[in-house]
Amino acid sequence: MKRFIVIFAFAVALAVMALSPPVALAESPVTFSGYLRLRTFALGGFFPQNPELDKISERYAISRLRVNVSFKPTDNVEVRWRFHGPHGSRFGSTNVRADSNLFSVYYFGIIKTELGTFRVGRVSSDIDSAGLQTLGYYPMWGFESQGLIFDRDSENDGIMYMKEWENGFGLKAFYIKRAHMTPTARDGEIHQDADYDRVSFEPFYKWDTGGASFALQYDRNNFNFTNGAGIGAFNPNVKENYLVSLNPAFFQTWAMGGDKSLTMHAEAKYSFGRRQPGPIAGVEQDSIDQDGFGAYLDFTLGYPQGDVALAGWYFAGNDDGGAGFVRGSGWKDRSMVNPGEGFYPFLIFYYASENYLSGGAYSLEGYQSPGHWALAVLGNHKLNDFVTLNYSLGTFRKTADYYLTPDVTPNRKASRSLGSEVNVGVTVNIMDHLQWQSKLALFDAGDYYSDRYGRSEFDRTLWGWANQFLFSF
Repeated sequence: MKRFIVIFAFAVALAVMALSPPVALAESPVTFSGYLRLRTFALGGFFPQNPELDKISERYAISRLRVNVSFKPTDNVEVRWRFHGPHGSRFGSTNVRADSNLFSVYYFGIIKTELGTFRVGRVSSDIDSAGLQTLGYYPMWGFESQGLIFDRDSENDGIMYMKEWENGFGLKAFYIKRAHMTPTARDGEIHQDADYDRVSFEPFYKWDTGGASFALQYDRNNFNFTNGAGIGAFNPNVKENYLVSLNPAFFQTWAMGGDKSLTMHAEAKYSFGRRQPGPIAGVEQDSIDQDGFGAYLDFTLGYPQGDVALAGWYFAGNDDGGAGFVRGSGWKDRSMVNPGEGFYPFLIFYYASENYLSGGAYSLEGYQSPGHWALAVLGNHKLNDFVTLNYSLGTFRKTADYYLTPDVTPNRKASRSLGSEVNVGVTVNIMDHLQWQSKLALFDAGDYYSDRYGRSEFDRTLWGWANQFLFSF
C-alpha cells in the first residue's frame, strides 16, 4: 500500500509542476526532465518443463521514477546526470523486489570542439551500440524506447569520440569498461564493476536517402547476459577470453507516390575469438574457439497514418543441446552473437520470457543461445490525433538442433518449430504529458516443446496482457 501512496504522491506533485503557469525567471543552465512510469502485467498459460506449471499465472506491477539533469554552462560544455528512484519496484503475485532506493544510472560530460565531440564518464547505454543505431535507426518495439538488435542496454565507464563532416562522412569511436553498480532486475543486489573492456572504431557515411557504416570491435573478457555464459570477471575459471567483431549496417529510402516511402534496414554481425579455461582439479583445459553470426533485415512502408514492416532476423547459435549430442574435440562455441538486451519485438517470446516468467526463472527457449530465426510483420496505424493502433505477427524456429535423450532411435532430434505470436495494442495520448499503452499477446507453442519434454498433450497457448502509464515532464 505504501508504494501506491508514494507513486500517487509523485504523480500529483509532477502534475502540479507540469500544469502550473510559467514563472518569469532568468534562463538557467540547469534543466530537468524525466518520467513516472507504471507497468502492469498479467500472464497465463502453459509451461511444459514441469507438469505442475501447466497453468502458470503472473499478476503484478512495476514502477519507476526517472529524472534527467542537464547542466549546460556554455554551448560547447554540458554535464548530464540520470538517476532512478525507485527503479523497478515490483509488487504483485511473485518476486517482490526491494531495489527502490535512489541510484545514479549515468553521469558524464560532453565537450564539443572543432575536432569533434567527446563524452567522458559513466556514459549512457547508447554508446555501447553500433550499426543501425549509429545511423539513427531506433526501432520502436514493445514498451522499450528502442530495439537493441545486437547490443547491450547497460551503463559503461569510458570515453567516446564522434565527428560528422559536411561531406557526409563520420566517425564514432569509443573505449568502455562495463559498469554494473546498479541493482539487478531480479534480486536487488549490487554488481561490482566487471573486468571487461570494449574498443570500437566505426566509420560511417550518410547521404540524403540513406547511410552505411562498418564497425570493428574488440572485446576483452566479453560478457553478455544473453549469450548464456558467464565469462571474465563473472567466471573465475576463465583465464583468457577475447572477441573480434565485424558489424556492417545499411539503410536506404525510396520515395513513392502519395506521400509514401519504402525503406530497407539491414545489419549483420560476425564475431570470432577464443577463450582459455583455467585448470580443473589441476588439469589444464584445451582452449575453445568461439564465433557467432546474426543478421537483421526489414522493408518498411511508410504512409501518412503510420508504417508497416516485413522483417526477419537470424542468430546462429550452437547445435550442442540435449543428452543425445556428443561434443567432439574440435567443438566451437557459436553463440557469441545474440539478441541485444533491449531486443523485445514481441511481448511474450522476448519481453515476458526475459522479464516476467516467474521472475526470469523460466524462458521460452530459442531466442537465447542456441539461437533462432524469425519472420515478422510489425506495424503502427494512427487512427486519430490521440489513438494509434500497434500490431505484430511473427513465427519462430530454432537455427540448431536439440538432441533428445537416446532411446529406441539414437540421435533423435526435437522439432525446430518454436511457435508463433500475435500482438495487438493501442497507444493513447491522453494529454500532452500523459500516455497509456495497452497490448494483448497470444503465443502458440510449436512442436519443439512437446518433443523436448515428452509432453504430447498440453495447452499450447500462452497469453499476456500488458499496460503502461507514462507521465513525462
